[in-house]
Amino acid sequence: MTILGIDIGGTGIKGAPVNVKTGKLVAERFRIPTPQPSHPDALADAVEQIAAHFKYRGPAGITFPGIVKNGVVSFATNMAPEWFGTERNASVSL
Repeated sequence: MTILGIDIGGTGIKGAPVNVKTGKLVAERFRIPTPQPSHPDALADAVEQIAAHFKYRGPAGITFPGIVKNGVVSFATNMAPEWFGTERNASVSL
């Protein structure tokens, strides 16, 4: 099984399809700069760009540079203040 792995960072957003059995990348990693300001809608657009690059639709594993408790962002390093208190559905598929 392959899923899209995405790493949201303060300066860049990286992604690649990952073989979940082996943990190896299936394609070369793709990187775009983190939008500035990095508000929720801008990051959602960036994640869509990563998925579109790989023509990927399906589940994704996404890292986020902050603390998320019960689906609510309580702290986000290097992210726009709009993230604080933001609740996002963690089960959204691309």
